[in-house]
Amino acid sequence: MKYYLLLLFAFWINGYTFAQTQDTIRFENLIGIIKIPVQINDKVHYFMFDTGAEVTAIREDVAAGLDKTGSSRKRLKDSMDKVSIQTKFVVPSLKIGNSDLSNQTIYTFPNTPLFNCSGFEGIIGIDIIKQFDWLIDFDKLYIVKTDPSDTAGRFDDFVALDFYKTKFRPMIKLKIGNKTVDFLFDSGASTSGIDKKSYRKIRNEIIKSYDEISSVSGANTSDQQSKESFFLVTAHPYNSDSINHPAMFSTISVGENKIGNDFWGHNQLFLSWPKGKLLYRTVNTEKKKTFGISFRIKDESMVVTSLVYTEQIIRSGVKTGDTVKTINGKSYEDYCELLMYQLLTKENIYNIELQDGKQFTLKKENLY
Repeated sequence: MKYYLLLLFAFWINGYTFAQTQDTIRFENLIGIIKIPVQINDKVHYFMFDTGAEVTAIREDVAAGLDKTGSSRKRLKDSMDKVSIQTKFVVPSLKIGNSDLSNQTIYTFPNTPLFNCSGFEGIIGIDIIKQFDWLIDFDKLYIVKTDPSDTAGRFDDFVALDFYKTKFRPMIKLKIGNKTVDFLFDSGASTSGIDKKSYRKIRNEIIKSYDEISSVSGANTSDQQSKESFFLVTAHPYNSDSINHPAMFSTISVGENKIGNDFWGHNQLFLSWPKGKLLYRTVNTEKKKTFGISFRIKDESMVVTSLVYTEQIIRSGVKTGDTVKTINGKSYEDYCELLMYQLLTKENIYNIELQDGKQFTLKKENLY
């Protein structure tokens, strides 16, 4: 009996220690991107968890009140290959979960409509991410952050991805058919993309494809029309064919191959930069549905800004640039209100009336 009690006590101590070493952070999955609270000098801000960013940065307008004594300037390039000169400085205290990173280097970046409307005040880059191990649960919406020396986690039922590091770039290899393609692991992207060269390499493996005509590039709007495509393939880790993963990609004209959060779905991911591991486990196979259309404000009117040419959109006859009178009976004049309505709506039907009087209905649908 005494031995039994001692054994129970040992298990309790081990369980308690394990729980104490876990630093659980609840996050908001906003537009498919991880949004976590970050405390800077005792004030809470909301940052994007972004493995595709080499450095940690804060919006210029948010950084206005911070002490930039001893700051310097540095050239930074974003995911769209745009270069800007930004301020580099040090904050005395930056806290993520229970970890206080003193004298952390941080950069500034210009605000964008997407960041402003969605409340993202900054980006946690790989310079901080690489210091810890992270379990990301896209289904239950939490991140567990642990010290790399903590070996309490058990990941026997996870699938190992072929993960490697190129300077500060986290990369993975996927096999699509018999072709191997390198991707940037980019948790700051909601969708996955592939450049035209890689697209030509695997185009014989495409299961289904759609044309897209868009006048939107990233978080910034542009009037220049571009034509891309969406396509479905089956991918699996380079070093294992035990898991076949349906993957939706878009072709991209600027930037590099990237795997965004839509690839992982409502599942779990374990990332350890110190150990050089990226592990994946399927817990939920729910598929994302979309309308295949987006809108923005131009000259005080709503206009159709991008289309994915699904069958229902082709039948509707709608075109990019069409002026929209109402969406589900409502007209929007504020950019942020219209953007957030599209990103967060739980409605499954769009009843759209164009300015010329034409009306049509679109239903949310799976692209695959």
